[in-house]
Parts: sequence; C-alpha cells; structure tokens
Amino acid sequence: MPNIFFLMLRRLRTPIITLILIYAISVFGLVLIPGVDNAGQPYRMDFFHAIYFISYTATTIGFGEIPYAFTSAQRMWVLVCIYLAVIGWTYALSSIFALSRDQALAKALQYTRFSSKVKRMNEPFYLICGYGQTGRILCEVLDTQDIRFVVIDQREERINEVALADYHFDAPFHAGDAANPELLKVAGLSHPRCIGVLGITGNENTNLSIAITAYVLRPKLLSICRSKNQEISDNMASFGTNKVINMFEAVGQQFQLAMHAPAVSHLRKILSDFPGNPFPPSIKPPKGHWVIVGYGRFGRSIHKALSQEGISVHIIDPDPQPELDPQIYHKALGVDAASLKTAGIEHAVGLFVCHDDDANNLSSLATARAINPALFIVARQNLATNHLLFKAFAPSFISIRSEVVAHEALRAMANPLLAQFVLTLVTKEDEWARQLTSDIENLCQGIVPEHWTVRLNAKNPAAVQAFLARPLPALQIKHFYHSVIDHGRPLQCIALLRRHGEKDILLPKAEDTLRFGDELLFIGDHHAQQSHQAMCSEVSLMEYARTGAEQPQSWIFRKIAAWQERI
Repeated sequence: MPNIFFLMLRRLRTPIITLILIYAISVFGLVLIPGVDNAGQPYRMDFFHAIYFISYTATTIGFGEIPYAFTSAQRMWVLVCIYLAVIGWTYALSSIFALSRDQALAKALQYTRFSSKVKRMNEPFYLICGYGQTGRILCEVLDTQDIRFVVIDQREERINEVALADYHFDAPFHAGDAANPELLKVAGLSHPRCIGVLGITGNENTNLSIAITAYVLRPKLLSICRSKNQEISDNMASFGTNKVINMFEAVGQQFQLAMHAPAVSHLRKILSDFPGNPFPPSIKPPKGHWVIVGYGRFGRSIHKALSQEGISVHIIDPDPQPELDPQIYHKALGVDAASLKTAGIEHAVGLFVCHDDDANNLSSLATARAINPALFIVARQNLATNHLLFKAFAPSFISIRSEVVAHEALRAMANPLLAQFVLTLVTKEDEWARQLTSDIENLCQGIVPEHWTVRLNAKNPAAVQAFLARPLPALQIKHFYHSVIDHGRPLQCIALLRRHGEKDILLPKAEDTLRFGDELLFIGDHHAQQSHQAMCSEVSLMEYARTGAEQPQSWIFRKIAAWQERI
C-alpha cells in the first residue's frame, strides 16, 4: 500500500526546498544586517525575531517592524525578501494545485481509502470481481437483502457507476485487475468477514486466476466463477471452485429440461428467481422441426439439447461449419426470408435466434414471424439496454445472458440447501413438480417466496434446550408451522428439505420428529422467516412452540415454574 504522505512529499520536494532556501536566506540576511535600537545604539536581530518577522512577512500578514524600527539597509533587504517569498509561495501553491490533479496520486488516495474501508467492515460481505450486467444485478439483489459487498472491476467507468449507484450502504470499490492476488487480498479475500468471492468478469483467464487465488488463500471460502468453455470450467473445478457457471451450457440444459419436463423446469425457475418477483411464466417448447440462427456457443448448446431430445434441427450461420452435416446447415446470416425458407421456417414449430448481436437477432425474429406467425421463438438478448426492443417484438421466451448467470450465482450464494434441492428436481416427475408449484403459488399468491435455513445445532441455544436439556415433548416440523410471535397463528411456509448428516429428505412430513444436528430448508413469507429466527434465538419461544404454553420470562418466575414442576 503506498504511503500517501511520503508520496506527496516526494512530488513537492523541489518547491519545499525552494521555500526553505528562501526563508533561510531571508533570516540569515536579517541577522547579518545591523540595525539601531530606540536609543540609537547598534543592534543585531537574533535568529528568533528574524524567523518570526520573516514568517509573517512572507505570508503577507504584516505585523510591523520588530523589535525596533528598521534602518534603510534592513528595509531594502526585507523588500527583496518579500518578492522572493511571493515567487516561492506562488511556485509552491501551483505545484500543490497540479498535484491535486495528478491521476497517479488520485488513484493512490482511492486505493488507500478502499483498503481502509475493507479493513473496517464488521459485517459478512461478498467480494464481487466484475461489475458488468451480471454484477449489477447481483449487487442490487444483495443490497435489497442488506448483504454487504466489495466490488472490483478493470474498467474505470464501471467502477464510477458503483459510486453513483443508490445502494443502502457505502460499498467499497476499486478499479484494478482482479487477477492480481495482492489486490484480491487487499479487497477482503483474507478478511475474516468475507463469506464468498465471485469471479464474473468478462475474461475467463481472470476468473480462473480468481479461483486459484481463492483456493490458495481461503480453501474453504465459497467461490463462484463464470466460464464460457468446458476446459476452463474443468480447470476451475479442479481448484475447488464451489460453483462453476458455464452460461452457454446452463441455457442448453434449461431448454432441454423445459422440453422434457416443463413443470419441473417451471418450478426450478421459480425457486431460482429473486424473492419478491412475480412468478416467471411457464413455457413448454413444442416438439417438431426447429431452426437455429447463429451457431456460436449458445447455438451449439441448444443444438446439443434438441439433438438429445431427438428433434430435427436446421442451422443457419454466416461462418463455415465443416463439422455439421450439409443437409442441416445453411451458410447465411439468417436475417433474410430466402435463407430462413431454405432452413424450413415455413413448416418449423420453433426458432432460436442466438447471434451475439441483438440487431441481427431482432431482424431474424421479425422476418421469421412474418413468414410463420405461429412460431415458438426463443431469442437471445445480449445487452440489457435492449429490453424495450425485445419486449416490443414479444418472443415466446427471452434468454438474457446476465440474468442466467446471476440466477445461477445467487442460488449458490444464498442457500446451499436450496441449491441442492434445485439439483434434485431433475430426478422428479412433472406431476410431482406441478403439485408443489401449485402449493407454492397458493402460499405466496404468485410471488417468488423467500427462502431460509434453520440449523438445529450447538450454535442454536433453543435447539440445545429442546434436544439436550428438555427433550420432551419431541420437536417436530409441525412446530415450525405456527407463529411464536403472533400467538400461534398459522405461518405461510413450506419445509422443502430436511438434512441430517449426508441424508436429504424432500418435502418432509409435518409429523416428522426432528433430531439434533438437522438442517431445514423453508420457503415462505417474511413473517414466517422472522418467527423462525425468533424461535431459534429464544429458549422460551421454542418451548412455547412445542408446548403451546407461555413461558415465564423473568428469573424469579422461571424458578417458581421449575419448583412447581418438581412438586
């Protein structure tokens, strides 16, 4: 970390030395030039009075001639000193003003402030490396949940956006290379309050460096990194990255799940969405002939998904694709009617436009719809700023790259049990998922519910009382379905998963007896979450949940109640 004080002294070395020389010469001259006192006797000014006089004269304060009136020689020397001091101070002040505009010093000051803010953080926080579209979405969601974060990005203009963002707290930010381990350490990677690091920059090698640094400095820290190809993803996973998000593979897997099990896909989207949002729409892509416009990494993932479902596909791309069968490939941009008709758009059931340019995607979408209005259209949106254009064209489904990554990252960050539950969904039948979706919709009136975890371990004082001190009556899941704050009113929540050790039980029954060490995943409204937090923090509230009887609060009444139990 640069020492700002000595850095400034180094930059101001010449003007400071100039001022020192001017003062020294001026003082020495006043001491050497003889004067007279009030009695007319010869007098020489001492160094103290000379320094005092030059100090207020050089700064144009002017307290008069001391200790006696000056002679003509003294006044001539003082006149020289005044002009020397004006020149010296002009030079010094201009150097100070120039230093204030120095970009290197400004960066050093910002770096020092950034480091100090991170060191002073006393609440859990995430280190977010990359403030693109995905980073903005994640920061907004974390801010609404009152979770702190630190932001690093290579580009200065993006960091300036953090400074102007209307977040609830002053988020530390810095413009720098996140691949630098020293910067990651200063940004809080080694901070005891850091609970996770996210490598979501646009550079895969930078994200890989973040994964490696996190593995070396904090092996047990939650790390989430974004990747675009499988080789980098495998490399990140080898360094212990908890969640590797390959956005192209994620889109292909989601689309395949939507075709194979639409109800499961819809439930997965609900549980992966941000709490408080309306339920995402349910989509069921039709089976038949599909046309893919654009054969980049997005297009390849979709082609793989459709092929695994045994669906016929025709691909349009402006670049040669020698690995494709010429019968299912046509070289064109895919925005004109001729190329789309060659691909069979007239009898196709669906169209996937996945160029990395939004203008081409919109043009292809509009042309295809004019030929076949009944098409089920999936459109890739690259820039969030183009949402009004895509909304106006109203495709059946919009795949936004930043939102896909943000949803995947948030699920891994927010709740490991929820992430495990979502992974388990792919093994379930559509009917099971449809029934659970209906229950969640009735519970939350079509709003994505909040989710939280209740841990019945030694860190939970109420759990220690319920399982070790007073194990009867036995604690059951049904005791969490009534409020301990509002006199036993039924709570709007559902237990999705119960974990004990390595065993997970989906949708545990209300009558299930709990054991010490259990973890419970709940979804529901904010009141249910508050009730569970209160229940786990107060022994008396846990006792009220189990027995239905109000527990004495004061020490005296607790002693009386214990005495009455012994009688």
